[in-house]
Amino acid sequence: MSFFENVPANYNVSLAFIVFLMAFTTIYMAVRCFRRLDALSIIVFAIQLCALTSGVLTVINRVLPVPLYEIIIIVFGLMLPGTFLISDYIGMKKRIKKSLADAPLIERLERQSHQAWKYHEYIEELDEWKTVIKPGVIAKTLELDDKHLKTNVNKQLNAVDTLIDNGEIKQALEIYTILSELLSNNTYIIYNTVWLCYQNGLYQDAIQGCKKALHLMANEHLTKSRASKKNEISQLIGPMIHFCYGLCLFKIKKYLLAIEQFSMVSKKAKCPREADINIAKCYIAIGEIGKAQEHIRKALKSKPDNKLRYLLAQLCFEKNEEMECKYQLETIVENDSDFTEAWYLLGMLYRQRSDWKNAIVAYKNLTQLVPQDAEVYYRLGIAQRHEGKTEEAISNFKFATELKADFSRAFYSLASIYDAGGKTDKAIDCLEKSLMGDERLEMAYNLLAEIYISTDRIIEAIRVYDEAVREHPQSYLIHFNLGVSLMMMRRCEEAVRVFKRAEKLTNDDPALYYNWASAAISLKNYSEAARLYKEGLKLKSDDDEILFGLARVSALAGDVDATIGFLTKALEINPDLRLRAKVSTDLSAFRTHPEFMKITKLPDKKENDV
Repeated sequence: MSFFENVPANYNVSLAFIVFLMAFTTIYMAVRCFRRLDALSIIVFAIQLCALTSGVLTVINRVLPVPLYEIIIIVFGLMLPGTFLISDYIGMKKRIKKSLADAPLIERLERQSHQAWKYHEYIEELDEWKTVIKPGVIAKTLELDDKHLKTNVNKQLNAVDTLIDNGEIKQALEIYTILSELLSNNTYIIYNTVWLCYQNGLYQDAIQGCKKALHLMANEHLTKSRASKKNEISQLIGPMIHFCYGLCLFKIKKYLLAIEQFSMVSKKAKCPREADINIAKCYIAIGEIGKAQEHIRKALKSKPDNKLRYLLAQLCFEKNEEMECKYQLETIVENDSDFTEAWYLLGMLYRQRSDWKNAIVAYKNLTQLVPQDAEVYYRLGIAQRHEGKTEEAISNFKFATELKADFSRAFYSLASIYDAGGKTDKAIDCLEKSLMGDERLEMAYNLLAEIYISTDRIIEAIRVYDEAVREHPQSYLIHFNLGVSLMMMRRCEEAVRVFKRAEKLTNDDPALYYNWASAAISLKNYSEAARLYKEGLKLKSDDDEILFGLARVSALAGDVDATIGFLTKALEINPDLRLRAKVSTDLSAFRTHPEFMKITKLPDKKENDV
């Protein structure tokens, strides 16, 4: 009781409790402000911080507030952030219900991910090293006897420097072109002119300027005059010209010459990492991936860089160097968990390695970074299905189709799950949606037709295959399946035409010749059937079905020796064909033949029992 006795009589306990709650909501809004950095969160956080400060001071000073003040404190300190808390909670429950996976209370704002832009633009744009030389440095190199002219030149240099700072490089180039003609022996002015030509896309003019500057640098008189100068620019002017020369050569796709120039920069300067990065990009352009990797590793030693590390990981992925690629990507996401492109590539790598457990982790991270990307939920569903998490996979496939209503692959994946579970009607519905989506998938046509065949709807299966042939005219499998389906409906002439088209696509499948020959037998074209069976036998000499087919067609042609010979070989491979031979109508004329009776004799019941 001593604690309560020490509480002052005028102490506002209810206000103290409100301020205590406000402290927690302020912490929540601070976290929300950092995770979802937008104008509204910042404004609300600022208001609440003011309310908390006011409330704390009121409690400490034991000021008796008026009711209006308390209402304002409650509204802005508790109710306003409370609406954000409730909204975030409802959003979290919806995300959990849709994805059947854990979701954070405060969802990060989606960060735009442009993997193709990031990678391809990065390797096509070279890193720059030095910019223009400042007017003060150039002024010290001017060798003009006319003081008035020298003053005017300095004014022009300062004016053009202002233009460059304002981004008006086209006007700056015009002035520097005049200055370089006036002071044609000044290497610094020529370098600035070259740099501005490069920035304006005048690469040939820049190359000519580089050649002129390098010629001046090689002049003995200039070498002596520079020897006394100790500033940084005088020591780096040569490498700077070579670097700019390399940039221009890269732009006109003379990559080997560009490599030479950047290599000279590395020799003359203290190995600037920009030179190694640009050499690597040149090697990538000419397909020398191994050499590109060497220079990237060298650049990474001088300074860690996640973008550069991602470039190295991409090259390792292309060369199937999975272990190093995995190491580089995991290092990136450890340093920067929001590096979206790294998570994408890491997910691809895990899929390639069939590491579905880690693939799930990668794609769950991506659902937080890019929650509106349907492809991410589709890939997550694929990984979950491989891990046996079918219900979660279904949920993610459905969510992917909600984000992208024409997502053919997601609908196909749903259909394959429903088909495996015996839910035929749902599978058919999903496959029809898949075929109306952004891709007419060959596998969707095949699965839909197979479902129709399994439910004795052969005519509908043929209709599906006909549409598939028009959509995928180069698909052997669709042609083959269409031919088999036509045979099931006794439409043998059409089947033969389809099999002929299939042979033009692939002529190394024994099953094609077997089914084609069966269609020819139905059309009583025995010589053609025999030819087709022999073609199939060339591909698989121990195929019992083809040998049995040759026995049938030989029997129909009346060739006794060939019939017995082929049948003997077929029964040696597969003795179970004896009963089939006995009941075959094509071999009925041979049932009383001694050799036929001998080779098709079934074992006695006693022998079977033994």
